[in-house]
Amino acid sequence: MRGVLIIDQTEKTELRDYLLGRLKEEAEEQVEIRLLSDPVYGEEFDIAVDELTDQYVAGEVEGAERKQFERYFFAAPVRREKLRIAAALKERQTASTRWVPSRELKIAASILIIVGLTFGIWWARKGGDSELDKGLRALQTAYGEQRPIQARVSELPYSRFSSTRGSQDRTKEEFRLAELHLAQAVSNKPTPEAHHALGKVYLAQGKFDQAISEFEQSLSGSQNQAQVYNDIGVAWMEKGELNRSLVGFSKALELDGNLPDALFNRALCYERQSRIDDAKAAWNEYLKHDSASPWADEAHQHLIRLTMTLIY
Repeated sequence: MRGVLIIDQTEKTELRDYLLGRLKEEAEEQVEIRLLSDPVYGEEFDIAVDELTDQYVAGEVEGAERKQFERYFFAAPVRREKLRIAAALKERQTASTRWVPSRELKIAASILIIVGLTFGIWWARKGGDSELDKGLRALQTAYGEQRPIQARVSELPYSRFSSTRGSQDRTKEEFRLAELHLAQAVSNKPTPEAHHALGKVYLAQGKFDQAISEFEQSLSGSQNQAQVYNDIGVAWMEKGELNRSLVGFSKALELDGNLPDALFNRALCYERQSRIDDAKAAWNEYLKHDSASPWADEAHQHLIRLTMTLIY
């Protein structure tokens, strides 16, 4: 089934604004959804990419628009590669006034780009990364820059916690990219792993009810139920349901008594409940399992604050 033909300038302008990061979040999501489902729209997208690439190489994009262009348009590796090839051709052309690329060379360069992109699409569909792989990689990248919640989410890298809005905005796009890939992964093949991964994206985005729903769907058949229960506990804790949160961490520790994520989060939950003695004991328990990682440094900081609270 073919997509809806683009017949007016408005939609072309929309694609250009999308590539330059000018659209609001809701409008960007609509473009991305259409790109996933409408082949003709995708063809027009490719045309817009080529036109902007040519304009950039020719120096026709200047000033603030050029900075906007560099910030958003070259986020995708394929686009950067196309620019690199085009820029290399232009540099060689201008390096010597006597050298002009032949028509045959231009055709050959175009064929190389087309073949490379075609192979990339074939590889992605046949033997390359799945949507799940892409989504997990985007999630790891976004979470590696900073974590948006204080608790530990299973299998995600350590990064500093920041509650400031500005730092959260820097990773919003990466989380949205991860959401798009993982939502497609769930649609293609709703495995426990895919549901769990999508739930972690929702959790990072503050969509706690959606996260809990995905986690609950991932429990059936999951090989990592302890981690899923931990993440359910995190979602409930972020919603302020601390007793329900502790149930999740307790179930996780029943399945794996050495799970660092659940040990850390249980101590954090006790602290939020102002159960000072329980929290101190839980932090010390955590440090028996981990005494040298960045997470251990945070545990020590929590203990120091709790000790100072008791003193004063």
